[in-house]
Amino acid sequence: MWRRRIRNLLSPFFIFLFIAFGGAGVVYADTAIDLSLWESGASTVDRYRYVEDPSHQLTIDDAVSLQRWQHPEKGDVNRGFSTVPSWITFQLFNPEPFQKTVIVEYVDASVETIDLYTRVQGEMGEKGENGTFTHQHFAYNQPNDTRPVSFYRPAFSVAIPPDSTVDVYYRLFQGSDFPMHRFDSMRIWDENTFYRSSHIELSLLMILLCVETAMGIATLLAFFATKDRLFLYYAAFAFSAASLFASFSGVWSYFIAPNHYELWMVVLQINLCQIIALLFVRQFLNVSEHFPRIDKLLLAVVAIDVVGVILNLLGEPYLSRVIIDFTAIGAFLLAPLGIYAHKKKVPHALLFTGSWVFFVIGMALASLRLRGYIADTPLSEWLIYFGGLVEVLLLTSVMILRFKHMQQEKQRIEAEHCQHLENAAHVLEERVKEQTKQLYEAKALAEKEARTDLLTGLPNRRSFFEGAQHFIERAKRNTAPNVYLLMIDVDHFKKVNDTFSHACGDSVLREVGKTLSLSLRKTDLLSRLGGEEFAVIMENVSEDAAKAMTERLLLAVENTDVLFENQFVNVTISVGMATWNSTQNLDQLLQEADHALYQAKREGRNRVAYASVDALQHTEAL
Repeated sequence: MWRRRIRNLLSPFFIFLFIAFGGAGVVYADTAIDLSLWESGASTVDRYRYVEDPSHQLTIDDAVSLQRWQHPEKGDVNRGFSTVPSWITFQLFNPEPFQKTVIVEYVDASVETIDLYTRVQGEMGEKGENGTFTHQHFAYNQPNDTRPVSFYRPAFSVAIPPDSTVDVYYRLFQGSDFPMHRFDSMRIWDENTFYRSSHIELSLLMILLCVETAMGIATLLAFFATKDRLFLYYAAFAFSAASLFASFSGVWSYFIAPNHYELWMVVLQINLCQIIALLFVRQFLNVSEHFPRIDKLLLAVVAIDVVGVILNLLGEPYLSRVIIDFTAIGAFLLAPLGIYAHKKKVPHALLFTGSWVFFVIGMALASLRLRGYIADTPLSEWLIYFGGLVEVLLLTSVMILRFKHMQQEKQRIEAEHCQHLENAAHVLEERVKEQTKQLYEAKALAEKEARTDLLTGLPNRRSFFEGAQHFIERAKRNTAPNVYLLMIDVDHFKKVNDTFSHACGDSVLREVGKTLSLSLRKTDLLSRLGGEEFAVIMENVSEDAAKAMTERLLLAVENTDVLFENQFVNVTISVGMATWNSTQNLDQLLQEADHALYQAKREGRNRVAYASVDALQHTEAL
């Protein structure tokens, strides 16, 4: 502050000196740059004088003749936002005995026009006046081939003769559509150093843009592979960030749209990037689920930014710029939101917060640089790109982790599904086994029922004939065959049914079958052939023993009283016994035993009749 007061007190003295020496062509010590001592690429910083032109009418001749040139604050390279043109002047001094060519570069790409005027001090015109100015013109929205120096920022080539001083005047106009930052300083480069440094800078910028674009393409492919919309949002964010950085650096207007590019397009890219960033964060942190109120606020900010886009397209970029400035404040609030989302167990929310902090810091420092609150240095100029690169790399790491998490989750689900299928297959296999077992059991039961008499539980007629045939086959292989067949019939069974009912008859049959079964060996085959008729076939026993066993059967049945409805029913049986010989088949043996049975019945029942040879011959004759 005290320096400003001293300068204000001494300014009349400097004005007097300016007038005394004729004004134009005076070399001010604090604005003259000695190129022999100058570091190539350094900024003029505050080594200039300026005057504003609210009328927009000042020409170079008017500017030279002015006496109200002002000196900036010490270290002041940026005087904030303005829509008023400024005239700036400084001098380039070449004490060397050879000509030097330097590149005068404006430090920012976003300026509407710059008109640079240079003349060598001491040169006189034809009429004795000071020499004429060489004019170079830069226009942001003009084709690249009209630029004085082919570069993505405003740059001008100036030749300084040996042991000479060149006056440099330039008219800086940020644009009238909306207030823009104005950097009054220039960078002074040795020509060779400028092109070498510009190539390095361009290479770094292209690496940055390629990395961001590659990240966008990779996540876009991840979206097509997973159908997760978060990857789509991030791809859009990466592309918009790359587009924005290309616009800020001047690469967009120089390489992508070399014939026509305007400042309102830069505002549009900022606005779109802001919208996409908010949508990406909303999706990543799952704000709609965990923070419904904040979600409504984010959607409201997105809607306001959309209004800004519409206003910009309708020819009101200033209003769109104002909306961007105010809604950008919300970007700072997204970092604590990420921390809170981490507490809500949102995957990778903490890593997102770290990456977002880098992005916000880069944007904040870039904004402070544009507004003149921090020094304009190559480092501060690159902070936004560095912050953006770190943010993109960290977010890409988050996306990779999310993709890996999704793959693991998919593998887990597939493993669970496979396990479920295995369990289901095992259950199905067990069910099949159980059903198969039930089928076998049902089949066995059906076969058993097909071979079993349902009333008595004894083998039925079919089972008897099959079993008896096996007895015959074994006997044929035996050297001493002894097979006996008994045909058994319950005596007066019809009378039992008629007297006591068919239910009583069924009870009689069951009891007779039970008694016969208990009186026979396990190797003997007892069957119910039908009605009141039973049959027994036995082997491996002598004829006398077989006859004795048959008599026991007769006696056992006779001594059995069948209890039915509180009364006892006495029954007897008649038996016909036949002995098999090797010349007989089963049918013949049955006929012989059946014939003997009829004989027992004729003889009075409750007795055993033995088939004789005569009976066999009679049977064969029949």
